[in-house]
Amino acid sequence: MYTRRKFFLSALTAAGVAVGAAFLFSILFRGGERCEEPPLVYGREECPVCKMVVDYPPSAAVMRARVRGVERWYFFDDIGCLATWHREVETAGGEVLLACAVDRVEGRWIDVERASLLVTTEFTAMGTGLLAVAPENVERYKRGETSGSWRVKTLEGVTLYNPPKISGQLVRVVNYKCVRDKFHYGPAWSTPPNWYSDC
Repeated sequence: MYTRRKFFLSALTAAGVAVGAAFLFSILFRGGERCEEPPLVYGREECPVCKMVVDYPPSAAVMRARVRGVERWYFFDDIGCLATWHREVETAGGEVLLACAVDRVEGRWIDVERASLLVTTEFTAMGTGLLAVAPENVERYKRGETSGSWRVKTLEGVTLYNPPKISGQLVRVVNYKCVRDKFHYGPAWSTPPNWYSDC
């Protein structure tokens, strides 16, 4: 026999499962919560800082932010621009929900808060030399290793991108907080020497 008590307990259990599933879904699949597939299309998006078109994958970055109640993606051609915009969002009273960059070794998107950021003499879109790698890939970067072709979205669709060989020198490994707090462009978009010395 199905009593009111059994009905109430069944309904309560079903509601708990539904709320738990909705919470898990929001964590796993909400836009801006993961770096795996940001909606960047190379050759189409413009960096809000330097106004250049984002078209060089090794130094590309993205951000999901909420400013004045509006949540959206921003795209950057260089990690220096990402750090600059991060400060702008916070100054405007906004919230950075996620900041990601391309792992220079593997070509996958990684969370910059968990990444090792490399100060290098390698080419980047704005000449900062800032690159991101997963912490376990720092040694691979030092050895000049890359993981073959990367899948990227362009105006022509999803294509394979062959990254240039790693060149230049690794000067220092820093974290994103250091870049966000210490890096500022100099005159004419120059990179000040030794900006990272206090990191």
